[in-house]
Amino acid sequence: MPGMIDRRPARPLRSVPALLAATACACACALLAGCGTPARPLESALTDMESLQLRSWLSPQLRRNIDLLPVNGGQETSRWWGSRINAMTLNQTYQESLRRLGLMPDVPDTGRYQLQVELLALAQPNVPVLPEVAISVRYTLTERAAGGGKVLYQRILRTTQKASLDDSLNPSEQLRIATEAALRNNIADLVRDLASLSLPG
Repeated sequence: MPGMIDRRPARPLRSVPALLAATACACACALLAGCGTPARPLESALTDMESLQLRSWLSPQLRRNIDLLPVNGGQETSRWWGSRINAMTLNQTYQESLRRLGLMPDVPDTGRYQLQVELLALAQPNVPVLPEVAISVRYTLTERAAGGGKVLYQRILRTTQKASLDDSLNPSEQLRIATEAALRNNIADLVRDLASLSLPG
């Protein structure tokens, strides 16, 4: 028996420009439907592997000897769009990083040194597709003393991070991931500075 032949007219293939336009439309809809995705503390803190590498560079004088003062500069994320770092996340991020590095004392407020952290700027693009995020943080390390101790280190560190399609296809998630990584890079730069710090005996 001869095979059946479909004599219906073939559907026209969609052109490449039409496909690109549809993709762009879908992306625009995703942006319009997006919502704020605040940075998360554990993802912003140094990883265990980074901490293990960095802690070997630190002076024994710093280990279990740095108290973290309340971190300033946090901002709430808009419910509609963006990825900011609020005060609670900032404090948890630095506490976790210092803990993983072995810098926080076993008993709070007993360290020889105090670290003050202030988030000065968080620059993010208006169109967060493959975004590049920049963070500026001011650090001040002082010796503990009544009325304020000697400043041993003070510097503003600026770090950047760009997200890629490998991180996420969602622009909101890309922005969050880039923001967390930029802060993590900033903390790593701080640790490298502390490792080269000449401390009084």
